[in-house]
Amino acid sequence: MFEEPYRWMEAVSTRHSYVQEKLKMGQPVLSVPFNEGVLIMGFAPQPGKIFEVYDRIALGGVGHPADVERLRMTLLDMAHLEGFNRSAQDVTLARLLQFGIAPALKQNFEEIQRAPYIIRLLLAELDGDGHPHFFRVNYDGHWETFKSGTVISGSEKVMDEVQKKIQDTPFATFPLDKALEETCRLWDESRKQDEGEDDKDVPKTLKEAFEQWYLEAAVLSGKVERRAIYRMLTEEEIGKLKSSVG
Repeated sequence: MFEEPYRWMEAVSTRHSYVQEKLKMGQPVLSVPFNEGVLIMGFAPQPGKIFEVYDRIALGGVGHPADVERLRMTLLDMAHLEGFNRSAQDVTLARLLQFGIAPALKQNFEEIQRAPYIIRLLLAELDGDGHPHFFRVNYDGHWETFKSGTVISGSEKVMDEVQKKIQDTPFATFPLDKALEETCRLWDESRKQDEGEDDKDVPKTLKEAFEQWYLEAAVLSGKVERRAIYRMLTEEEIGKLKSSVG
């Protein structure tokens, strides 16, 4: 097969189609800035979409839970090794992606004898100066960076539409409660845009999502003095959000 470039290209194209088909039911994860840091959120039928990676870095994932966990552990190991060999301040998403996870994903995807990762990743970072950075990583190693927030989903159409709305919304001026309300509304709107979604187990409204699924949400707070600035939303904050948008 390696002696026939056309067959290799055909196999890679088939892998793209296979992974996209597996991802298509993946529910959106959004991350945006707010006036005191960074918010990352998403709904899911079971916990396991939002994670802390390092002191100032958060991760959201769409795809096969085992693949998301494997890449989370890879990022975690890389970040701690980088922090040990250099310093905690040198652990940045740009370095972790450019020199670590992106090349590994690309190599995995192009080695057609191996099973591809069924994932899309969203990574958010609040740097030492309080500036937010957002990254979107595809299953084939391609990654993009955003200044005003971003979204991942199983549907590329949904990602494009929600990305436009994120860029048109002044999230960086919002307090946390308003940023939460707006991201929940964007999440709800994104599902209405996905015309191919017909799974009866998927909530049809935001109210049903709160009742049937888990809301996972976390913040990277620029207003705390400690080194680790990641925290999950409290039950009180989720309850207040539910009453305001549900």
